[in-house]
Amino acid sequence: MLIQVLFFSLVAGLAAMAGVFLVYYFSNWSRRNLIFLISFAIGVLLANAFFHLLPEAAALAPSWPYWALGALMFFYLIEQVLTIHACREEECEAHTLGHVGLLGLGFHSLVDGLTIGVAFQVGNSIGALTSLAVILHKISEGACLYTMLLGGRFSQKRSLWFSILVALATPLGAWLAYYFAQELTGQVLGWLLAAAAGGFIYIGASDLAPLTHKKNGWPNVLLMVLGVVFVWLIGKAI
Repeated sequence: MLIQVLFFSLVAGLAAMAGVFLVYYFSNWSRRNLIFLISFAIGVLLANAFFHLLPEAAALAPSWPYWALGALMFFYLIEQVLTIHACREEECEAHTLGHVGLLGLGFHSLVDGLTIGVAFQVGNSIGALTSLAVILHKISEGACLYTMLLGGRFSQKRSLWFSILVALATPLGAWLAYYFAQELTGQVLGWLLAAAAGGFIYIGASDLAPLTHKKNGWPNVLLMVLGVVFVWLIGKAI
């Protein structure tokens, strides 16, 4: 199981770096087309949360709704705190935004790895599906991080190195989860799965979905639906 956890978490880290390099080498192309990947990722995230993570959590822990809602609210509060902090001083807003984005996405990258590690403790199929959801949204996350760092007046070289460090937080989180989650009871695993689902729902519905409202319309809707169908079909197959 350790090999699977490390493999998928490393792929997730590489996916984040792919997003960085898309912006670095193909900025015009990524500006036009990254939105389509985001739309598909929304469907994958939401479908994985509702079709797999929440049902597994409900089977393991009766109090799963509190953990799912709590995680969703936690991500919301964290984002609010970071946004408020970034806007306190107008003269250094862009510079602060770069540092805040680095810390916030670094923490989120670590949580992504923890989610992969915990999911594999429940089963290989749910671990693989959860990893798929993480990998898809890591591409847009990497692109977002690199853009934020450049906007925060970091040089291209520093932005690239900081992005690599953030990407490495995902396999680190997965490795930590693998070793610590083995000692957890089924109920605690259920709580963690519910929290992961809450995070997926927040990322898909609050972070990514608003980006798709700006342009392209129905193609975004179609790709989101395809993401849902894709997860459903894979779930049936495995």
